[in-house]
Order: sequence, then C-alpha cells, then structure tokens
Amino acid sequence: MYTVEQLEQQIGSYGESSKRLPRSKKATVVLNGALNHLDLCVLSNVMVGLVGPHVYTTKEDKPFRIKKFKAHIEELAKDPNARIMLGGDLFYFPGGSKNYRAIYSPNYEEQVELLAELLMPIKDKIIGAYDGTEEGRIFEKDGINATKLLMERLGLADRYFGQMAEVEFVFRNEYTGNNPKSVKVLFDHGFLAAGTTGTIAAKTEGLQKKLSGKDFYFTSHYNKMFIERAAVLEQDGARMIKKPCYFVSVAGYRDFPARLSSNRNTAPANTDNGVIRIFVAPNPDRHNIRGNDYLGEPTYKICQEFINFGTLMSEHLDYDLCEEISRLNEQNLLNKELLIYLISQKIDTISKDNIETLLTKYYGESDALERKKAKKVKKAAKVAEEKVIIRE
Repeated sequence: MYTVEQLEQQIGSYGESSKRLPRSKKATVVLNGALNHLDLCVLSNVMVGLVGPHVYTTKEDKPFRIKKFKAHIEELAKDPNARIMLGGDLFYFPGGSKNYRAIYSPNYEEQVELLAELLMPIKDKIIGAYDGTEEGRIFEKDGINATKLLMERLGLADRYFGQMAEVEFVFRNEYTGNNPKSVKVLFDHGFLAAGTTGTIAAKTEGLQKKLSGKDFYFTSHYNKMFIERAAVLEQDGARMIKKPCYFVSVAGYRDFPARLSSNRNTAPANTDNGVIRIFVAPNPDRHNIRGNDYLGEPTYKICQEFINFGTLMSEHLDYDLCEEISRLNEQNLLNKELLIYLISQKIDTISKDNIETLLTKYYGESDALERKKAKKVKKAAKVAEEKVIIRE
C-alpha cells in the first residue's frame, strides 16, 4: 500500500532525482573594435531528420528547404560581422512508439552529424544554441539532449544555453567613441502554435514581462518574420529616458511549422530568413528635452535594420551620411518654418496696407463730399448775409 510517508519521501527527493533541460544561461560577447555593426541571424525550424516519413497523408509534411539553408550559411560564412544563434527545432521527433523511433532513419545521432556538417562553415560565428519544441520532446521521451550533443560535436559545448538565452553584446568602435556600449538580447523559442501576426506579436511582447530590461526580444518558433518597435522609459536621476525596444520573430526553413496547420486554411510559413543588423551610434535627438527637463533621449541610440539574404555583403548603412542627412533635414525644416513665417508676415502687411488704402480712399471721398457740401452751405449763408445787409 502506498503510504503518506512514501509520498513525502518521493516529494522530498523529486528535485534531486528528476532530469530536466537547463532553463537559461547568460553570456557576454565583446565585439571587435573594427565592427561598427553586428549582423545577427537566428537559424531555427529546420527539423533536419524530417525526410517524409508520412508517405500517405492528406497533410503537407515536407522536409526543410535545404538549398536555401545552405545558401544562407554560405553567405553568413563570408560576412565578418555575422553572429549566429541556433534557435531550436533543429532536430525532428518522429513520434509514435519507442520501437518506431528506434528504427527511424535518420536517428538522433545521425541528425546531429548531418546538422554539424551543414553548420561547419559558420562554426566560428555561432554564439550559442537553445532548445525548441522538438528538442524538448526528444529529451522527455528518449532522454537525449540533441542540442547539447550538437554543440559538443561542433566543439562549442560551453555555448549550449538550455531553453532560453540571454546575451549581452558589447560594442566599442568609432561610433561609440571607443566607449563600451551594451546591447542586451533575449532569445526564446516560444510555445504552442500561433497562426496570426497579432498572436505572434503578443507572445513575443510577453517576453518583456518575463525578463525586462532587454533591448531585443527574439522568438523563433512561429515561422513568421516581423520586427516591431516600442519605447521604454528608464529612470536616470530626476529624468526619464526614452529608449527604443525591439520585438523580433524570425522565419524558419519549412513551408508549414506543423502537419496539422497545412490543411487548416492557414498561410504557409515564412522561409525567407534574414539578418538583423544592429549598431549603436550617437543619437541625433539626444539634445531633445521635453516636459520641463522631465523626459529626454539617450546619448547613444540602439538601432536596427533588416537585411535580406542576397544583399548581405552590400553596404546598407553609412552612419556619417545618415547623421548628415538628419542635420540637413533639420535645417530644411527650420528654413521651411522661417519661409512660412516670412510669407505669413508679408501677407499680413499687404492685407493691412490694402485695408488702409481702401479706408483712406473711402473716407477721403466722403470728406471731400462733406467739404464740398460745407462750402456750398457757407457760400449760401454768405449770399444770404449780403442780401440782408443790402436791405438794411
């Protein structure tokens, strides 16, 4: 008979006996001073072992787009500014019974070898990896930590983050005046399915409630590519500083994230992955003060730009040119306001002169008429007076 004492003993030893995936890990990446920007890419939603096990099916369960994946890896390998995070669902959990999974080919060890071979050209650019839904299922059902095995195979065992990754990138370059400026990023796979952009946005934004204080929040489960910008207020003495904050959902390499979604009138997933170019530079609005010096802008601003693959090595940004354009736009705005003021002032002057001329003309004619009448009256009075004198 199962007793209360046995229950208490098992509850007390649960934490020691249970095996679980690591929750998260923190890392700091100090970037080379020659790097004025960072090209950050998340590779996820590959399921390298999925090679069409469901032969007869009404649902689409196609393998990932391997040619596109290899082309992106080749381009990332040539980009000196590229840094890569492996964002989960890299492996495939076949489902079914344990015997079925045991005979399934490619098995987990083969999947690790296949993915390691594909990622070898960018091994030195990988900053870390975290688990996705498929890796969680593999661990729970078969006790294998596939992501950890992959990182060990790549010689990057210390860069396995668990289920979530917190990374701080430190810039020190000509844009920052050779001063260290940090960009804090949270990477999370996400949970359950999300078919609409609004749902994906809500789930990605929800990461801020889990861990606040980050500049970027990434999710990699939903197979939708979008970037959303928001603003956060941070206390700086007696003043509040308005800082940008970005929420990013990245695309994967499969047409549908799940078999069930392929025949439920849902749109195909995004497979056009891209790079988030991040840089820190002096803020052109840093001198803006509002609300009696209550709300201000940061001295340095964290910025981002989305770069499509195929254009990664072309120059997309020249900060000096951007700042010069910003100054020119500001000067043009002031000139515009000055011209509007001068034109408005000239119009007021012309209107006033026209009104005065009209009034002068009107009252001038009236005065002349009155004077003429007065002259006639005076003349008539004089004639009358003369007549009176003559009668006397």
